[in-house]
Amino acid sequence: MGIRVFVFDERAALAQADYCDWIMREIKGAPKGDWDKPGSSSPRLRKWFDDMCRSFPLIGDAHPDDPYSTEYCFYWNVIDVIFAGSAGEEGVLHAWRLAGKHGLRLLVGEQLLPRKPPKGARDFHISVLDGGRPRSGLAPNMCFVVFDPDIEHVAPGKARTWILERLEAEPWSKDQSVLTGDKLTRWIDQFAARNLDPLISEMRFYRDLIFIRVDRRNGSSMISPTMELSHKLNLPFEVYVDLG
Repeated sequence: MGIRVFVFDERAALAQADYCDWIMREIKGAPKGDWDKPGSSSPRLRKWFDDMCRSFPLIGDAHPDDPYSTEYCFYWNVIDVIFAGSAGEEGVLHAWRLAGKHGLRLLVGEQLLPRKPPKGARDFHISVLDGGRPRSGLAPNMCFVVFDPDIEHVAPGKARTWILERLEAEPWSKDQSVLTGDKLTRWIDQFAARNLDPLISEMRFYRDLIFIRVDRRNGSSMISPTMELSHKLNLPFEVYVDLG
């Protein structure tokens, strides 16, 4: 079974887009018949592919039995990649490192990998490769949720259930303008001033909560500013491990 990866230019995505939905729209809206041509992708993505194909050649350019031969589909802002299962982990790591080099992002399944790949052995949980539970020695995701109970009543002791229901069912955006309430807006503005973006794998904005995902290595660096700002603005927060 192959391992499917999307390499994409984050700057081209709409601010309010879910990455999975946005990628599917990019693919469906692309000109027909050009998906097999590297020239169908942007210059930045072509540079990524030029580096990538040295180790993971395009199917047709490699021996039929080469486990590193890889299927690529080229779109302007996205390259759809399928690695052979036997080379899947190595392929994902190599694609991730090259994505970091070229300022691109990697989506594996529905999991957005952090901007900065590991320099050595992987210590970050990737669900498609590892399954539901992190392997021993791997760092699971840590997720921080800051919310405003004044917007909608949250019963005492029910915060986690309330949050999980919203994360599952409510639409979200990468644009903070969807936030309702002055406290959450002030929280994210003050948080942004601390220049913690390099630690963040993903940030989502909902109407009445802010969701931040980091890898476990960066979790301890996030707890203090999250807690400090939350107490300062009287906003509760929750911490989750390996939340989907």
